[in-house]
Amino acid sequence: MCIRDRSEVVKLAEKLARELEDIHGEPSPVVIAAERYAKITSIISEVQKVVAQPRIKWERILDHLTTHPVLGYVILGLVLVGMLSFVFYIGSLASEAIEEGLSEPLIEVLRSTLQAALPIEVVDIIVSGAIMGLIAGLTIVLPYIIPFHIILSVLEDSGYLPRAAYLTDALMHKIGLHGKALIPVLLGFGCNVPACIGCRILETDRERCLCGLATVFVPCAARTIVILGVVGRFVGIAPALSIYLMAFGVMLLVTRLAYKVMPGEPIGLIMEMPPYRKPSLKSILSKTWGRTKEFIIIAFPIIVGASVVLEVLSAMNLIAPVVSLMEPFTVGVLGLPAQTIIPLLFGFLRKELAVVMLSESLGTTNLSLVMTASQMYVFALVVTIYIPCVATLAALVKEFGWRRAIAISLTTIVVATLIGALVHGIFSIAGL
Repeated sequence: MCIRDRSEVVKLAEKLARELEDIHGEPSPVVIAAERYAKITSIISEVQKVVAQPRIKWERILDHLTTHPVLGYVILGLVLVGMLSFVFYIGSLASEAIEEGLSEPLIEVLRSTLQAALPIEVVDIIVSGAIMGLIAGLTIVLPYIIPFHIILSVLEDSGYLPRAAYLTDALMHKIGLHGKALIPVLLGFGCNVPACIGCRILETDRERCLCGLATVFVPCAARTIVILGVVGRFVGIAPALSIYLMAFGVMLLVTRLAYKVMPGEPIGLIMEMPPYRKPSLKSILSKTWGRTKEFIIIAFPIIVGASVVLEVLSAMNLIAPVVSLMEPFTVGVLGLPAQTIIPLLFGFLRKELAVVMLSESLGTTNLSLVMTASQMYVFALVVTIYIPCVATLAALVKEFGWRRAIAISLTTIVVATLIGALVHGIFSIAGL
């Protein structure tokens, strides 16, 4: 009886939604949202007397500039480029300082001390596994994480993100979404997990699914580490920024194709536009510390554990068969060193782990000694695009179900392989 009643309620709701759309000529979520805002406005006007304070002149000017149909896009581009350049500059300085001041002296002291008391195999597991994993996390990952979260917190607290969403509404309609979808996309710069969860703010199941597909292609903080730690550090900042452009191009293209396959049209944008405000230093530091602490607690044990596992597998001669088996793919298709299959596989656990495993697999943190510039570019590009980390996959399953989560993941693998092979082919023809 209960099931029948629930079914009847669903049918009645669908019938009323169709009648509502026939009357107003708009999708029911748009009509309901418009009526809700109208009712809120009516109630406020009846019970509240507002003495309007004149808006600060600089705020009006800034609001006009950041939402301008031409200058707004220029400012948005400058904001993104400035954010990534700041992260790269600060991260590179900190990474080099930590590596020169801590990494090399510490490894030498520990290895010489432990060799006097332990077998060489155990020393290799401790030093090359656990200690190198910890140091790699400190030198390669952490210096880029902290400045990235500082900038993201500033953008969140200042009120700029809603204006960026308004600005990109027309572009988002091209891929079947609206400007509000930019908020989960921008959240994806920090982490794809909250970005996937943030897709809930969209009104229809179709839009949520398209937005979920788009967010997994966004270079998150972990992918930023791969891009800046490999390409930015050893090739140059301009090639590193080009990977971001390619990732966004791939996101738009794939989501556009999915939009053509999935029926329906994007609905209009209705959202509040908060005033600009001065970011609070306390809030910025609190958010940065919270996100960094979460990274340290979750990621560092995985990085150290994976380094130990890799060293144990290497001692047992179990790495070579995997490298040999996948060599036609890594060397033949992508043009990478055969050992890079290990970081590509481990990257599924945490994207930043790919950088650590890359230096572990190749035996050096100076990747320019063992890889060409084109190989480092292809490696970072493939890691940026292919299957999201295990935490993101779990979020996709929770939000969209196993079938859609697997479809999205397989799509990223196929796209990453095709793009990597294409770029490798172009580099080979150009003699790079």
